[in-house]
Amino acid sequence: MRLSKKFILLIGIAVLIIACKDVINELPNTPFSTTPYNLEIPNTLPPANFPADNMPTVEGVYLGRMLFYDPVLSADSTQSCSSCHNQALAFTDNGEQFSTGIKGLKGKRNAMPIFNLQWHLDGFFWDGRADILRHQAIMPIQDPLEMDETIGNLLVKLNSNEMYKEHFKKAFNADQIDEELVGKALEQFMNIIISGNSKFDRVSMGLESFTDQEKVGQLIFNAEAKTVLEERDPKNPQNFGADCFHCHGNSLFMRRELLNNGLDSVHTDLGYGGVTGNASDNGKFKTPSLRNIEKTAPYMHDGRFKTLEEVIDFYLSGSHGTSPNLDPSMHALQYEVYLSPEHKAALVSFLMTLTDDTYLTNKEYSNPFK
Repeated sequence: MRLSKKFILLIGIAVLIIACKDVINELPNTPFSTTPYNLEIPNTLPPANFPADNMPTVEGVYLGRMLFYDPVLSADSTQSCSSCHNQALAFTDNGEQFSTGIKGLKGKRNAMPIFNLQWHLDGFFWDGRADILRHQAIMPIQDPLEMDETIGNLLVKLNSNEMYKEHFKKAFNADQIDEELVGKALEQFMNIIISGNSKFDRVSMGLESFTDQEKVGQLIFNAEAKTVLEERDPKNPQNFGADCFHCHGNSLFMRRELLNNGLDSVHTDLGYGGVTGNASDNGKFKTPSLRNIEKTAPYMHDGRFKTLEEVIDFYLSGSHGTSPNLDPSMHALQYEVYLSPEHKAALVSFLMTLTDDTYLTNKEYSNPFK
């Protein structure tokens, strides 16, 4: 029996398809992979401290950076994280005492700076109410005084956006965007924002030298305070300590506990006490880093002080000695402490050496849509 050419051709095609399927089935599955983010930690800072379940990747960091600068996170798509966190001012809110949300309402506390967050082990926000950074990142989105969006609405917007679907696939191999992944992406971006190239750092590495005034300021910063009643050598600036080092005396220039620094004798804002419900925690707040302090005015959780000079005068005044729960490390500052105008100026000049211009202008931290 003779087979038609057409039939023979169909058989050949079928054999070819089967053979191709066998070859495809034999190919190994390509595993999902991301590119590790190469972050150099300056020698003056502690070793890297990233969460083990969310190590930064090039794809994840870029996605978090997109989200940070995208107003789609707010209910009316008019406000992004960066609206209240300006990089040029250490990611604080343009000198505002309280930030304004999408409804025109003012927040209750001063916007905190963003840098070196991977070493924050005492929670986030002024009152420490968020345990880890990815949880903190989600809260302003839902706050009625800030971005006033629901997570449900946000996820609908992101899952209907082809650009974000592609980037979440690249970063997390996710076909569906959820709340945890949004938090992780923002966490990755904020965790790679590092400040460790100030004049202080370069002096510490032997690359620069302090001026005479800055040297005096450093001595005052790191010396124990003495009350106006104590005897001292008027020629030795170390006898005119400001006691700053107890709470800001390491390379991060912060403490890893929430402390009461004696701002109020009657607490109108309970701070950490409002989170724990313990009266002994009333008036305790995060101890912010003094790095880039030149750029982060106004100061304190409620932005009550406009200048560094006002902050110094507060600590030296002894007016906070009656504050309940005052931290024991401030024992000497419960009484009036004297610094001459020259010594105050020297202390401020030292604090100015903590400004890191490379961090303030680093393109890796800037708006990716521009």
